[in-house]
Amino acid sequence: MTMLGWPAFVRHVARCIGAALLAACVLLPAHAGESTGFRRRLWTTETGTPADIWAMAQGKDGYLWLGTGSGLYRFDGSRFERFQPAEGERFRSNDITALHRLPDGSLWMGFYYGGAGVLQSGHLRQFAPGKDFPPGMVLAFASTGDGAIWAATEGGLARFDGERWQAVGDDWGYASHRADWLITARDGTLWVTTGDSLMFLRPGEHRFRATGLAVAKYGIVAQAPNGTLWISDHNHGTRALPGLTPDHPSLIAAERPDDTDFAWANRLLFDRYGNLWGTLVDRGGIYRVAAVESLASGRSLRAQDFSEVVGKASGLVSERAVPLLQDAEGTIWAGTNMGLASFHRNSFQVPAQVPLGMAADYAVAVDATGTTWIANGGMLYRSDGHHDTMVRSDLHDTSAMLFDRAGDLWMVGRNRLYRLHGQNIDVTEWPVSPDLTRVNAFALDSRDQLWLALAEHGLYRLRRGQWQAVVPDAAVAQDTPTSLASDNQGVLWIGYADDRLVRMDEHTARLYTSVDGLHVGTVTTIDAGNGDVLIGGEHGLARWSDGHIASMSVADNDAFSGITGIERTANGDVWLNTGKGVLRLDAAEVAASFSQPDRAPAYRLFDYRDGLPGIARQAALTPTATMDALHRLWFLTNQGPAWLDPNELGSNLLPPPVDIASVIANGKRYPAAGQVDLPKGTTNLQVQYSAASLAIPDRVRFRYRLAGVDAGWQDAGNRREAFYSNLAPGTYRFQVIAANDDGVWNMQGAEISLTIAPWFYQSSWFYALCIAVVVALIGAFFLWRTRLAADRVHLQLMERMNERERIARDIHDTLLQGVQGLLLRLQALMARPVRDQAHSDALHTAIEQARQMVIEGRGKIVDLRGEGPQHNEPVQSILAVGEDLASLYPNVAFQLTAHGEPRKLLPSARDEIIDIVREAIRNAFVHAQATRVDVHVDHQAHLLRVRIADDGTGIDETIVRSAADAGHWGIVGMRERAGRLGAKLALRRLHPHGTEWTLSVPCRAAYRSDKDDARAAP
Repeated sequence: MTMLGWPAFVRHVARCIGAALLAACVLLPAHAGESTGFRRRLWTTETGTPADIWAMAQGKDGYLWLGTGSGLYRFDGSRFERFQPAEGERFRSNDITALHRLPDGSLWMGFYYGGAGVLQSGHLRQFAPGKDFPPGMVLAFASTGDGAIWAATEGGLARFDGERWQAVGDDWGYASHRADWLITARDGTLWVTTGDSLMFLRPGEHRFRATGLAVAKYGIVAQAPNGTLWISDHNHGTRALPGLTPDHPSLIAAERPDDTDFAWANRLLFDRYGNLWGTLVDRGGIYRVAAVESLASGRSLRAQDFSEVVGKASGLVSERAVPLLQDAEGTIWAGTNMGLASFHRNSFQVPAQVPLGMAADYAVAVDATGTTWIANGGMLYRSDGHHDTMVRSDLHDTSAMLFDRAGDLWMVGRNRLYRLHGQNIDVTEWPVSPDLTRVNAFALDSRDQLWLALAEHGLYRLRRGQWQAVVPDAAVAQDTPTSLASDNQGVLWIGYADDRLVRMDEHTARLYTSVDGLHVGTVTTIDAGNGDVLIGGEHGLARWSDGHIASMSVADNDAFSGITGIERTANGDVWLNTGKGVLRLDAAEVAASFSQPDRAPAYRLFDYRDGLPGIARQAALTPTATMDALHRLWFLTNQGPAWLDPNELGSNLLPPPVDIASVIANGKRYPAAGQVDLPKGTTNLQVQYSAASLAIPDRVRFRYRLAGVDAGWQDAGNRREAFYSNLAPGTYRFQVIAANDDGVWNMQGAEISLTIAPWFYQSSWFYALCIAVVVALIGAFFLWRTRLAADRVHLQLMERMNERERIARDIHDTLLQGVQGLLLRLQALMARPVRDQAHSDALHTAIEQARQMVIEGRGKIVDLRGEGPQHNEPVQSILAVGEDLASLYPNVAFQLTAHGEPRKLLPSARDEIIDIVREAIRNAFVHAQATRVDVHVDHQAHLLRVRIADDGTGIDETIVRSAADAGHWGIVGMRERAGRLGAKLALRRLHPHGTEWTLSVPCRAAYRSDKDDARAAP
């Protein structure tokens, strides 16, 4: 066993103690009450995060690329996706150790087993280690102003000129056989750690220069915002290199520290806020150093320099962290071998010395100088913007406090009222027994009179040391106020439950209710500034102005519920402390929302994701929002106080890049190319989309629509999938847009065309065929119904004709025969020789009357028989009519002629045609005093024409023009029948004497078709 000398022993013990202290510091999490300024989020392998994250880069599209031991992954802040190269391409190794993104979007990657690859325009190009590219693990990439890409590998340094890689050696003045790390400084200088030293290459030069600075193996280098270089290795830990520049490359070598209480980092990162981040090598974890410029003296950083350390005890699954990156939105990312961590800068800060989440009440007040005072659990703290100091620890529990004009602090305790005057505390008892009441509200007016609202006892005023009960209005005499506030004019504003507010000055009091426009529920806080008064309630916000009240339209928005604090900034913005967090409404939005009752106000919500420790404290005795002398806004939450500086509040103005990840149809996934052709039978569709906003990804909002299905944009909130069902074949266009955490929309978004192929029974020609079949069936049904109706009409006509035949026979066989017999007897009597003249004249008259009766009877029989079914073509039917009339009028000659091929008439048309012709022939025989009647039937291809002419006395023109007025109803009936047929009926007078009728019937209305004959066949 070797004995150590005393100096060596001391150094050994110091190292051990230092190591123990550093380990304790690393394992100690940032306390809940500590003002770390950053919100941590952790993703572990248990939730699908890839393991062994060795390299990170942010793509031009905003996605976070992760180089891991199992391949390349892409992360949008919510979902990890393993990247697969294009078809036919594959990575030479899945173990990726370095990533570097170029401005054009190209992504370089280095592999653990050597070699490099570049992903450009969706295709992979790879370079194997060999003659030009050094062997061994690739540790880092850097690019210089001349467009060259540099790679640091365990086998040396290499340079890519745009076409090929070249090993960097003696011709560049680089003699080392390895390169551990490299960066390009802001002035374009390339700095390289070689495994034993630090070298640099000026822009435009072709030769590396040495600094003479010894650097241990795997040493790394980084540059601070002020240009100072920092280095970290296992010999000296992390330290600045002040004064080291290309113009002054030599430094006095630092001595190795006597202890090991220093921070040796895998990676270093300076963020835009001035913090230094590092991932520890020996003991693991992630550290942050604020105000790092004050530590840039060249000494090694110690554990006591750390502002924050995140290790396993604070939720980090693995303490072996390597890569660090700050994205475009300012979030810090750290990769570990068991997951991913992010650090997002909080908008809110909490006082470092005030513990959060305590059971005791918190109270906040600002004095006349603008200094903030905080009470909790008997402790009183003062915060001046730079330091948080505990002032007293001997106070009673305080639920509310206010400063008067004299600077005294009034505090509401559990059983009494306290006044802190200097170092003295005065006690004032309640006006009623504290066991019988509780305090609802507490205020000081402009004359330093204290007002107290006691449950079930009403309102009291402390004046000259005496309590006085006050009843502001008879309508609220039995009620206890829920909030109090006083303005600079001495007006006291008193809030009540059920939308009631009282404005009270020295002389008058006015009660406002929902009838006056107050719709906030229970009034919980009042901001009685000069001029307008803002009224917060359980259900919204209202404004009193010039005696009128207007309420915001926020009834359905629970973000406005439980308002217990209101504060206005100099620019007119309104800040609300609510049951959902803190809301900010800009001045223009406030004015517009109160002037337009139906307008829903736009706002920004701040909550736990912004560092707010809780929600607004409810049932607060005083307002839970105030402003200090530095214009910082303080908000009291149910977990303690927090503040933000609205002047330093940044906005994320980067619209999030939107991407459609995939399309899933009937359980099968399709790549989201510009055009996606889906198979036949697709009815259900799922579209997965994302937006790369890494700051607060769960605040990203989406809207989408499927053209042809959605009438407008569908608000999806934070959901990153769209679902559709019962889709018909066709072409659709899916569009999606997104907004980041500050509501900045990417209106261009992303879109994709989707085509669903139809089955044969879903195609347009099939639909046309179905329509044709349906039309044919309807037509067939119509024809069948028409035929059926025609058959019924035909049957009815047959029955009617048979009945007419029977009546005609009866008349002929009985009446006419009887009259004929009578006529014969009378003629016989006339033939007797003996008769006087009178008797002869009477007989002659009787005979003439009998003959006339026979003529008329035969006419009736002709009428009854004329519609008979025996003739189906017009010539025979007309001939029968003419011969019957000719037998009655033997002095009138009748002649019928025909031209063309005879055709059978439609039953419905036959009756109308024969009736018209019969009426015309009868008029000629009976009324025209004609000696001759000619009928000519002309069978044309498209027309049936019948002409009836006589040589009688003719017809008067007035009768032709107005037959009805003249009492000639037969002519009227003829015209009506012709109209029903769609035929033309012409009547003209012949010269020198006679009349001519012409009937023209279209073929389709007159004749039966072959199909009609076929259906009529038995």
